[in-house]
Amino acid sequence: MSLDISIALDARSRPERGKNETRRLRARGLVPITVYGGGTETASAGILKREFSALLRTHGRNKIFTLNYDGTSTPVKIQELQIDPIKGHLIHADLMRISLTEKSNFELTIKIVGESEGVKMLGGIVDVVTHSLEVRCLPRDLPDSIQVDISSLSIGDHLNVKDLNLSDRIEVLTDGEKVVVTIVAPRVEEEAEPVAETAAEPEVIKKGKAEEEEQA
Repeated sequence: MSLDISIALDARSRPERGKNETRRLRARGLVPITVYGGGTETASAGILKREFSALLRTHGRNKIFTLNYDGTSTPVKIQELQIDPIKGHLIHADLMRISLTEKSNFELTIKIVGESEGVKMLGGIVDVVTHSLEVRCLPRDLPDSIQVDISSLSIGDHLNVKDLNLSDRIEVLTDGEKVVVTIVAPRVEEEAEPVAETAAEPEVIKKGKAEEEEQA
C-alpha cells in the first residue's frame, strides 16, 4: 500500500470547554475533537461534521489524513469515536498525531469475501466472530482492510487469526488463537409437542369431590 495523506481537514479553534461550548459547536455543524500525541500539547477543536462523516464513509476509520490546525499541518489517525447511543450520531472524536517514519498501533478491519462451500452446498451459516485486528506497523504499510476468503470452508471449519495472510511488515497484536470466522450447521426448528387435552382433568375431578364433601 502506498501512503496517501493528500486528504486534509481543517480544524477550527475551540477556545472554551464544557457542555455549553460543545452544544454550540454541534449547533454550528461541527464535531468536537481532541488532538493529542506527537510530543505536543493536547488541543481541543472542531471539524465540519459533513466533511468528517464523508471521510469515514469513503475511507473508514483507519484512514490517515492531514489535520490543518493553528497554522500547522500534521498527519493524524482516528483513535476513538463517540457515538450517541440513542440517535446514532457522531458526537466526539479523539485524534492522535503520528509520525510517518515510526510504527504505531492501528485497528485493521476484517472483510469476509467469497462464498463458503458449506453455505452454498449444505446451507451452513457464516458466523463472523472477530471483526477487526489490532496491529502495529508503519503508516505506509497499513492496508485499508484485510480480506479473508472463506470459499474453501465447509461446515465446522474455521479460521483463526494466525491463519490470516498478512505482510511480514505488520505485527499482529491480537491473540493468534482467536477465531475469526466459522461455518456452522443450519439451525433445525423443533416441532412443539401437542398438549394433552386431559392435562387439566385431575384438577376438575378434585374440585368436584371437594364440592360433594361440602354438600354432605
